[in-house]
Amino acid sequence: MAYEICKWSDLARDFSHTLLVGNGGSVAVHREFGYAGLFEAAQVNRFVDERVQDVFTRFDTDDFELVLRRLWQAKQVNSALGIAVKEVDEAYSVVRRALIQTVQTVHVSHEAAADHLRPIYQFMRNFLTVVCLNYDLVVYWAAQRGNEESGSRYHFKDCFNSGVFSDDWKTYREPYGGVERPTIFCYPHGNLALGVRTDFQERKLVAGSQDLLNTIIATWDAGERSPLFVCDGTSEHKLDAILKSRYLRSVYNGPLAYMGESLVIYGWGIGKQEQHILDRIAFAPPSRVAVSVHGGMQVYCEHAYKALSEAGIKDIRFFDSASEGAWNNPVSALTAPD
Repeated sequence: MAYEICKWSDLARDFSHTLLVGNGGSVAVHREFGYAGLFEAAQVNRFVDERVQDVFTRFDTDDFELVLRRLWQAKQVNSALGIAVKEVDEAYSVVRRALIQTVQTVHVSHEAAADHLRPIYQFMRNFLTVVCLNYDLVVYWAAQRGNEESGSRYHFKDCFNSGVFSDDWKTYREPYGGVERPTIFCYPHGNLALGVRTDFQERKLVAGSQDLLNTIIATWDAGERSPLFVCDGTSEHKLDAILKSRYLRSVYNGPLAYMGESLVIYGWGIGKQEQHILDRIAFAPPSRVAVSVHGGMQVYCEHAYKALSEAGIKDIRFFDSASEGAWNNPVSALTAPD
């Protein structure tokens, strides 16, 4: 069966509720995001030596966040009890350094991403909710850019107040500050900008767009925060991490579970390692779903159609990921509205 792949403009008017962005959205901005996970990137760039590998082997995982969180928590407990455990301190230091080196190598700079941010926020503002599965700062930067250029800080909202996530996230949909139809955005797998402080409270790190990545790295380097994101592991492992985090659990039980009548999927492979996301979509399935397709791949269309049909979706459509107005593809002057 051959699936029809439309232009985004042919479908846009039917989709305005939720946008779900997967790794393909980040790769479209920066090719170095193409790794399956940070551990793979660390291995390719040779930041994983025997000491680092030994730590991951002992924890039986490839997830930086899980290993760092456990070691960091052990350090905090040891410090509170006045216990000096050299092995824990050393393990934490070598893993933390490998993560920092990897993020510094893989993550796009704000300057390099700048040309992509305007079309991305123009695409995102078409939706009531943006759900980003990626750990990087692309969506955060685009939202900041959108708020700056619209002259209002209230269009894009991440539902944080003074650095703390609000469980009453629905109130952020209400008109405020002259914005009638705000867009909220969230991270079911966490984000670089989120972290756990030494008092074990989960907070968002606030800084200017151009300084944010360096500020995040500096807080990790100083041991002031543990990262709050999950980018490796099986679906079961990711769900376990989600349920142990106040923020991730709130997103999982909140915006992720109530996507509205329509859903647009951009750059998400719908892989087995994220079955928990597909299960959440099935919790209250949208009436219709539009899925981006790269390079006209019919094999992916078949895979996506099967997975979404099993999740209870009846109306499944496909659009070219490179079409005008989709994600970081700007609308040309000839087709832009007056």
